[in-house]
Amino acid sequence: MPTAANRRATFKELHENGRAFLMPNPFDIGTARILDGLRFDALATSSAGYAWTQGVRDAEGLISRDAALTHAADVISTTSLPVNGDLENGFGDSPDDVVETVKGAIEVGLAGCSIEDYTTDPQHPYYPLDHAVERIKAAVDAKNKIAPDFVLTARSEGPVQTDHELDETIKRLNAFVEAGADCVYAPELKDKDQITKVVSSVDAPLNILAGRKNFHLTRKELGDMGVTRVSIGAGLARIAYGAFITAAEDMKDGGSFGAFDRASGIIDFEAFMKAKP
Repeated sequence: MPTAANRRATFKELHENGRAFLMPNPFDIGTARILDGLRFDALATSSAGYAWTQGVRDAEGLISRDAALTHAADVISTTSLPVNGDLENGFGDSPDDVVETVKGAIEVGLAGCSIEDYTTDPQHPYYPLDHAVERIKAAVDAKNKIAPDFVLTARSEGPVQTDHELDETIKRLNAFVEAGADCVYAPELKDKDQITKVVSSVDAPLNILAGRKNFHLTRKELGDMGVTRVSIGAGLARIAYGAFITAAEDMKDGGSFGAFDRASGIIDFEAFMKAKP
């Protein structure tokens, strides 16, 4: 297995030279083994995907920092690829909370992580810009002291449906870049014109979330637009859980077992699982 430093260097290089490189998100050790076997460029944890494996909802403060980092360490142990951590809002509101999370991410061997400006409080869902920037700057200062090549991604979670909302998102992303973020990410972006505007307005690698309904841009199109990184988020987990529910409902409501015929011809996923020595 490569060292944590080697993984960080590889991940950093992908952001410097990559063209819409693909970073899918496993949600447990088994799915990490499958994606490792398929040899993607990098992997990333999914806060939602992992939360569902624990029977809880995402982004409601129900997964602790220690649990998320332990999960990340499990994923890292299964692959030689660099792994990015979806670490929500840093598991706390203060800059010190974010610093503790980033230090933990580096210690477990993550090559990078993302920090959101979402508060988990539905009454006040986003941190004020000054506070959001302070949190990112503290994270940058901390990682630069320990592992400067650790890729810190700053996420702006707000809506982008109107021109005003998009301009506010661009303002936030630029502020995060000025604070030292290595990569930026606005999960709500999916319209070609909006993505093009962000790429031309923000001087930093951009991550686009592709693992969702009604997203029809291809990797080539994203690369031609100047997108650096493409992640899947909870998309693969949603497909897996959706297929599980569909099969269960077929059994319960229809009394038939034809759902299992649909599994025939699917690639043998067990080929990617660890075997007895």
